[in-house]
Amino acid sequence: MKYPIGIITIFLALGIIAGHYFGLAQNIAFLIVIAALTLLIVSFLLSKRTFIPTIHFSVAVLFFSFCFGVSIQSVHFPPNHKLHYTHFIHSDNPIIRGYVSERLKPNDYQERYYFEITSVNQNPVNGKILLTVVRDSTQNNYPHPGDSFIIADNPPPLSKPLNPDQFNYASYMEKQGVFHQLKLKDNFISTGTIKNFNYHLGNFRERLINSFKIHHYSPQVQNTLNALLLGQRQDMDSTTNNAYKNAGVLHILAISGLHFSVLFYLLTIFFKPFNRFKKHGRILRFLSIIIIIWGFAFITGLSASVMRSVVMFTIISLGQYLNRDTNIYNSVFISMLILLVANPYFIFDAGFQLSYLAVFAIIWLEPYYRKFSLSKHKPISYITDIISVSLAAQIGVFPLSLYYFNQFPLLFLVANIIVIPLSNIILILGLFVVLLNFIWTDAALIAGKALELLVIAMNSFINWIASFESFVIKEISFTLLLTLLLYIVIAFFCFWLYKKNYRNTIALLFTILIFQGTYSITLWKHKQDEEFIVFNNRKSTTITLKSSKQLTVLSNDSTALSNAAIKAYSRAGFTTKIEQKPLQNVVWFNQKKILIIDSFNTYLPNLKPEIIILSGSPKINLERAINDLQPKEIIADATNYKSYIKRWKQTCIKQKIPFHATAEKGYYSLK
Repeated sequence: MKYPIGIITIFLALGIIAGHYFGLAQNIAFLIVIAALTLLIVSFLLSKRTFIPTIHFSVAVLFFSFCFGVSIQSVHFPPNHKLHYTHFIHSDNPIIRGYVSERLKPNDYQERYYFEITSVNQNPVNGKILLTVVRDSTQNNYPHPGDSFIIADNPPPLSKPLNPDQFNYASYMEKQGVFHQLKLKDNFISTGTIKNFNYHLGNFRERLINSFKIHHYSPQVQNTLNALLLGQRQDMDSTTNNAYKNAGVLHILAISGLHFSVLFYLLTIFFKPFNRFKKHGRILRFLSIIIIIWGFAFITGLSASVMRSVVMFTIISLGQYLNRDTNIYNSVFISMLILLVANPYFIFDAGFQLSYLAVFAIIWLEPYYRKFSLSKHKPISYITDIISVSLAAQIGVFPLSLYYFNQFPLLFLVANIIVIPLSNIILILGLFVVLLNFIWTDAALIAGKALELLVIAMNSFINWIASFESFVIKEISFTLLLTLLLYIVIAFFCFWLYKKNYRNTIALLFTILIFQGTYSITLWKHKQDEEFIVFNNRKSTTITLKSSKQLTVLSNDSTALSNAAIKAYSRAGFTTKIEQKPLQNVVWFNQKKILIIDSFNTYLPNLKPEIIILSGSPKINLERAINDLQPKEIIADATNYKSYIKRWKQTCIKQKIPFHATAEKGYYSLK
């Protein structure tokens, strides 16, 4: 290609991001892309007059790519479609018909599913919502893909976080095309099963999982195999998941390029004899490999990392079939371009971002780390390859890992040296055992025992690595701006590695200074903030006082400092010092007096506080307290009964005093 596909793909991605945050209407986005296409055609016709392409044509290409990204985001935004369910649910308790399409990872209290809506009040619609079912140890009959229901309920929007700087699940689900949720309780009737593609795929996957029942594996071994072989991590326990995360090998549990490279290599060898058939051998080999890897992709759930891998290997297979050496950069960017056009919201998926960044780092740094081959012996060379590739991948995902996960495992190299080859063996043996489960039970039991021992050994090793908690740097404060700047530093460092001249050295030092300066300014800015927060915490009243020196947590809960909400707020504020103090009835902040009335219901009438915080459902005559204390604002935290909050709210409306309930509006902040 005369113009590199990489820069075109990057501008397309920037257009998708811009389209998401600006939210242009579909007709406006369409007009913009038509104008950009017209400009591109005119620029092309003008550039044909010269032998060397002109700069205005290059600009027109990139501008069209950007506008095309804006338009495909608008096209893929579900509410822009006239038949999307959001245009039909305005009545009370609408009759919603649909079916379960996919099971998601549950939490401690709920099973969660995607629910495809087919009609609302007998009007044909489309779109999906989040369906939740309360988890019950006595119940085993949970919904399955294909199960159809009629639900009489009005789906509320997904809940936004009620405490500062927490993970915004509603925003995450919005990028998956999900905007509402429903609880399956006494509001539905079952209408049978729709035997669609999701149903048959779910059944086939379930058959593969159930085939392991003859081995009587422990839940930990079975769930590890479900993740490694089939990409099903829904039932993975948090202890095992955290161990993989702290050891720096969480990518092993996600079906990605590592798994597809092994599968692709095995299939290439297995179907090699097809080349002997002169007429149709090569096309049969190509189609067989493509069908199997795409089938495997569907079985594992078509996650972003799976899609990246399967499209890349499809391009590589096509190159082999056409006897053409495909440029690895073009293959990566073409796969990225195809995926973004098919689903622009992949650009917001953490797995998609980390997967591509790891691949780019590996192929970009390969010419450099290949120079350091320590031995011609294959075992030593294999180990050095694992170290080199793992280190290159870690460099590629390092800034984004700090931003998303706020931690860095120092022993990731040690873990990867053992786990990567061991997981490859488990993957190959696991696929072999799955096949034997259906055709030769006795051989399956023998091979399955070896598979169990390998999985137990791998999990034990990972747990041992993760036990060195001092080698896992946690609660790292990092912003999106710092992430982007650190990637610029890494890019200039790579340029310097390839060409150590004066200009590259100065450029590298300059980017390091910009990063350090930005970090210092960010830290200084956060230290200037002073803030008083009442958290939404049902367990106990939790208040924080942030000053330039430290963060003080006021709570009678002995575990307050380990609370996830407190950790998130402390990390986002670049807090270096944090302490806990017992809760007092009177708190001062910026010369404002704040009175806390708890279940003991004691206060002095002459206090005259600016703010009253109601905690622990005190049996108080709020109207009399307002007359006695004359506050300017009333706060009710999440430790109060809902009936009390409702009554207090009416009293405050009557008295014309601002009322803030954290259970409804989220945390209360005063600066």
